[in-house]
Amino acid sequence: MLHTKHLRPFLAVVRHGNLARASEELRRAQSAVSRSVQELEGWFGVALFERSARQWLLTDFGQALHRRTKLAFAELQQACDALCERYPGSVSRLRTAPFFSLAVHERRLELLFAFTERKHISTAAAAVGVSQPAASMALYDLEASVGVPLFDRAHAGVALNESGELLLAHVKRALAQLRLAGTEISALKGVIEGLVVVGALPFSRPYVLPVAIGRVLARHPRLQVRTLEAPLDTLVAGLRLGDVDFLVGALPVEPLENALVVEQLMREPMVVLARRDHPLAAAAALDLADLMEAAWVLPRQGTPTREALGACLAQHGLPEPQVAVESSDISLIRGLLLETDMVSAASRQLFPHELRAGILVELSVALAGTERSMGILRRTQEHSSPGAQLLIEEIRQVCRDESGEGKRGTAP
Repeated sequence: MLHTKHLRPFLAVVRHGNLARASEELRRAQSAVSRSVQELEGWFGVALFERSARQWLLTDFGQALHRRTKLAFAELQQACDALCERYPGSVSRLRTAPFFSLAVHERRLELLFAFTERKHISTAAAAVGVSQPAASMALYDLEASVGVPLFDRAHAGVALNESGELLLAHVKRALAQLRLAGTEISALKGVIEGLVVVGALPFSRPYVLPVAIGRVLARHPRLQVRTLEAPLDTLVAGLRLGDVDFLVGALPVEPLENALVVEQLMREPMVVLARRDHPLAAAAALDLADLMEAAWVLPRQGTPTREALGACLAQHGLPEPQVAVESSDISLIRGLLLETDMVSAASRQLFPHELRAGILVELSVALAGTERSMGILRRTQEHSSPGAQLLIEEIRQVCRDESGEGKRGTAP
């Protein structure tokens, strides 16, 4: 983990352009300030400054770190401001707390994150590799370094209070900026590496995302991609905290906060799917009424698919279809479609391989007004790593290719 205590001296040198004035501001020896810069240069493996007797100028690598460090410290300043509003009697202590310049031991931050994930000090201590008493002391010291209560302590155990949760969110976003600094410096050296975490929403998983990942990794084998499959609210929360780089898939219908950017890549209606030798597959044209006797497999009531299909049928004066099985599991739906006379309404993007192979077909009936958008949900541009940007661009290209192909596997 990056030794974050060296970042404040780094910023001071950038601000003043030389060691002498930076050491005066920090009230530290020039040798100590120089050592902090050298530690950072050793960590990133690059020269951050071009040095002369009179002036230290940022290199391109240094500029990348400087930009990300400023964004990280801005996050911490927001946390400090919010806590000052909550604790007006502790303003002077908060404003001078070393925590808000990340002058804190990395082990304490590791314990904080481990504790918030596992909810118990004993399991957090085991995860970090320290004893439980040492973990308890480290969290106590961290709280003391901030200067306001961060934990609720009761007989049932210890938990973050509202102030602790607020601080945690800003710290996570700050450290995410510093991780991005490392990937940007690697990119400047000509190497795309690091971890890209993608929230994989429906529509993207069967085809678009696998194809895009495969293409990017073929060109940049040192890059690593991790996908997360979870409810939208969980993934959006991870996106806000910097734990997730971006989301891709079926876009939410509800408006989102201004801090998040929505980019629509594809928009297409649902289709009615069945196996290729289904009794209805040979029909050249069908009406929706022709499907009322069929048995359906559909997601449960209240899902976007059911609501869109229900609205489409209602516009034609038709009732809800006969739903024999309610499920959102793609594997189960696929199996039922292939092994029975059931039909389903879904996006083509959920069954691309089956449609290309011809084992599933689209029935010749239109579902007007059932369009769903697929796209990308991310934070603003300054939150994207080089690897994430490359993957996003490849996803755009795959979607452009798909949009130009039109329908596939349509029943004769």
